[in-house]
Amino acid sequence: MWPINIVALTFSVMSRNSLQQGNVDGARRLGRNAMILSVVSILGGIAIIAAAIAFNWGCK
Repeated sequence: MWPINIVALTFSVMSRNSLQQGNVDGARRLGRNAMILSVVSILGGIAIIAAAIAFNWGCK
């Protein structure tokens, strides 16, 4: 699920920049968003792979 990964990467970079500027609360908020998007992307990718495997086994 690469589009979500790109957004998560963007949030993580924004979080790092906020922390470097001293904005700890903003960095935590952006970091939490990046983590949630990363988890959603990983779980979505696993679901797609599992569905593809199930579909291929069902077609034989």
